[in-house]
Amino acid sequence: MPDNTAPSVPAARSLGQPQMAFVRSWAEGLDLVAAWNRYLYVDGAGDGRRARGELQRLLDELRSLARAHGRPQVAALLRRDPQAMPERGARVPTLDEFAAQQPHDYYSESELIELYQEQHGVADSRSTARRRQRLRERLVEAVQWLEQVGARFPQPEDPLQAWLDERVARRLAVAGMRRLADLMFWVRTKGYHWHRGIPRVGPEGAARIVRWLREHEATLGALPRPALAPLSAIDTTALTPAPRVGIVPLERFRPPAERDGSRGTNRAAAERCKVAAANDYEAVHAWLRLRVAGTHTWRTYRKEAERFLLWAVMGRRKALSSLDGDDCVAYRDFLAQPGPEWTGPRNAQRWSEQWRPFEGALSVRSQALAITVVRSLCEWLVRRHYLDSNPWDDVPARPDAPSMPQLRALSQKQWDLVQAWLAEQHEQAPSPALHRLQFILDFAYMTGMRLAELTAARLGWLRHEPLDDGPDGDEMAWSIMVLGKRRKWREVPVPDPAMQALQTYLQRRGLDPDPLAHDPETPLIAKLGTEAPLGAARIYEILVGAFERCAVHIARHDARAAERIRLASTHWLRHTYGSHSAARGVPQDVLQANLGHESLATTSIYVRAEKGRRQRAMQQAFARR
Repeated sequence: MPDNTAPSVPAARSLGQPQMAFVRSWAEGLDLVAAWNRYLYVDGAGDGRRARGELQRLLDELRSLARAHGRPQVAALLRRDPQAMPERGARVPTLDEFAAQQPHDYYSESELIELYQEQHGVADSRSTARRRQRLRERLVEAVQWLEQVGARFPQPEDPLQAWLDERVARRLAVAGMRRLADLMFWVRTKGYHWHRGIPRVGPEGAARIVRWLREHEATLGALPRPALAPLSAIDTTALTPAPRVGIVPLERFRPPAERDGSRGTNRAAAERCKVAAANDYEAVHAWLRLRVAGTHTWRTYRKEAERFLLWAVMGRRKALSSLDGDDCVAYRDFLAQPGPEWTGPRNAQRWSEQWRPFEGALSVRSQALAITVVRSLCEWLVRRHYLDSNPWDDVPARPDAPSMPQLRALSQKQWDLVQAWLAEQHEQAPSPALHRLQFILDFAYMTGMRLAELTAARLGWLRHEPLDDGPDGDEMAWSIMVLGKRRKWREVPVPDPAMQALQTYLQRRGLDPDPLAHDPETPLIAKLGTEAPLGAARIYEILVGAFERCAVHIARHDARAAERIRLASTHWLRHTYGSHSAARGVPQDVLQANLGHESLATTSIYVRAEKGRRQRAMQQAFARR
């Protein structure tokens, strides 16, 4: 795992093959900036000032190395710069320059050379050009000798500052990377988009780092294929290792025959079973297929079912269909403190060998959610006559479990803090990515659409139609048709500020601000520089990353609000829409229709949230004077 302890002093730059190649390019008279960009990592295009500064640092180290090996004459030689030699006498034109002064195609090549020698003679061995060339030859020989005695290859335990640009090393240190081993672990674990979330390390800089790591695979080790290209460009079937017994993702897990549940002690009679599953693994997949794959709900259910199944087989050494009430109590307590073999680095990709079901101990609320999901799984298996009884039926909640989960929504004050932070970002460094973030936040907040719905939305889903009950019969309003859960369409009103945000966003994309003037299949949210739709995972990362940066910004003056904002995600915007709408008097049936809830009881959570505000208002009104 990355070491988060800061080094006491900066590490000296190491003399590796890239550094020696850079110095050798200088000795040969090649362009210094081009050599910098080719051999040494730099955050973006190099410049002459930084290249010359790095050259002087390396020359100082090489001179010290020469003196340490008893070669002071080499150290003195490295102080001479061929370009600094003054010109002596009149400048003699080169042969090409002389040829350009003669009539075109008048002389043959041999005649041209003979004429050149008659007028300018053979090059003087004492000329500046010849002396400069001899100095370069001596410098190259010196660098080659130093390369043999002093150059080394990067090692995993070397500090980042010894090999990478010091400014880049400082940015990586923010994420906990101090050594090359930490960097390799990070890239192996997180894959192609490993740089996301690291301030001021973009895709181009990340690609240059990966290219440098690949050049030194002999000493640092090889990188996995997902670190070299997006998963969309990789055959994930060939990438995924063969299924095996172990603490691995659900798609790679194969329980041993004696614990696969085909003969579970809690199995119902086979002739009554209404699910096509021969064992627990297949039964869990049958339950997951009831949800739309890839959605937030599906991922949550998969995560909790995966943890429960793995723990039953690998931790409890029993089949899931053999668990009883005592086992469920043990799992409830296990969630509070999973062992080290069950925890892995944050956001490790599922293909990575570092993946584990947990990133650490779960909070009390996360424990309650996990138990709710697996209890629901077992209840469904009972209804389908796969299980004879639900082992969770008589398991009490933990004493410290919350009686009612807190609504995952931002208060009005917290939402205002997010908007103020975003306005400040616009003033400091406006960018297309920032304009897109502003639109996603505004539109999601004012429509309550789910992440999957925002991802799938097209401009052709928008409607601009007259209201039937308008006072004059000609009142127009915007709405959007949304394809929600279970492939059901619903119509969601779009307030005027949300439409203004959309029109501004379209202009930023270089499009006509009128949403109805486009191809109906134009995505509502697009990738930068193209009209391809932005994926759900990327939208989630954009919003979570923005909330994290906002929380860091406001933590200095409001730590409590910062903690709430840090927890926020895409689904929080949907709950924020519901709670703010209820607080502003939107009727419950209107909210139910807009949010696409099948049951009014689901929508009532926002009314309960509003109830708290009303209760506090009355307490204040009638407080004892």
